[in-house]
Amino acid sequence: MGLASHTSQPLEAQMMMAPKFPNYELIGSKKVDFGADKDTIDVTAKEGRFNSIMLSVDDGELVMHDIKIEFGNGESFSPEVRAEFQEGSRSRQIDLPGEARIIKEITFKYRSKLKRGKATIEVYGKGPGTAGSKDFEDKPLQYKGFEHLGTRRVDFLADKDTIEVGARDGRFTGALITCEDGEVEMWDIKFTFGNDETWSPEARAEFKEGSRSRNFDFPGDARVIKSVTFKYKSRIRDGKATIRLYGKQGAGQPTPKEPKDRFPGWEHLGSRKVDFIADKDTLNCEGEGLFSSFRVEVEEGNLEMWDIEVTFANGDKHEVKTRLEFDENTRSRDIDLPGKSRRIQKIVFKYKSKIKGGEGRATINVYGKKA
Repeated sequence: MGLASHTSQPLEAQMMMAPKFPNYELIGSKKVDFGADKDTIDVTAKEGRFNSIMLSVDDGELVMHDIKIEFGNGESFSPEVRAEFQEGSRSRQIDLPGEARIIKEITFKYRSKLKRGKATIEVYGKGPGTAGSKDFEDKPLQYKGFEHLGTRRVDFLADKDTIEVGARDGRFTGALITCEDGEVEMWDIKFTFGNDETWSPEARAEFKEGSRSRNFDFPGDARVIKSVTFKYKSRIRDGKATIRLYGKQGAGQPTPKEPKDRFPGWEHLGSRKVDFIADKDTLNCEGEGLFSSFRVEVEEGNLEMWDIEVTFANGDKHEVKTRLEFDENTRSRDIDLPGKSRRIQKIVFKYKSKIKGGEGRATINVYGKKA
């Protein structure tokens, strides 16, 4: 399992306007060929000393391993890390041993999930002067229709923990759990409600860095959540992971718009319900116009999608060289079509559920942008 998955939303602030990752500075970058398998990043901030680093990837999808950090005094450190990067994603924070260090260079092996082009790998360092300040990852991500209820930093050596929910008047019809800065397997999840009743979903959740569980729908009416307890084990030997609990808001929330009304300037081309146990499907497109790009949206499921093939009305085909990751109720980036605007006949794709033992069906919507 990797350190960055597709389930965390990337931060896209430009470096010239504000730090990409607060309390971290950019200390080196490298464009890497997708055909190569080993490379080195020379660190430009050679006078600074750092306690930890993070890696990010733009314009590519990579698996990185055998990372070796060489310090200014000639010593080296190899973290037990195998990082999987989607485009625009980052690794967890990698803490360096001992006192703050000067970093000379970072070498690594990698392979690309794409067949051509170049990816940009950036290295960010955190100095000792920021040890007491709050980083960007302390701010919980927001999920539509959910409220953040509580956070717990869990030790990788422990095996059981609890997230206590503060006094709240809100009632919730369900919940989801997310994991940051670690890779955790979780089971024996138990929710305690405001009236001291308990409920345990039949679920065993596997988390990559930045991923989330499926939605847990509570039995009966909307409930006040008092706490959630869980057992877990880590695939990383040291450090702490951040586990967050979100409550699904109950009645009174606005009704979601119909697909045809969701994205102004985009036409809804079709929908398809897919089984989590299947691995290939076809969506026939109904739009009659000519389209220059398309986007994909997933409802009621957490999916990975790849081997996407677009068939046009004249029989031509276009293979999309990307691998998409969806959390529930999220959409892809805009995917441009080659050449002039085209009429889309159908889209074929492979997929799998991001949740181990996922049940039910997800809805996939496709939208086209007219020229």
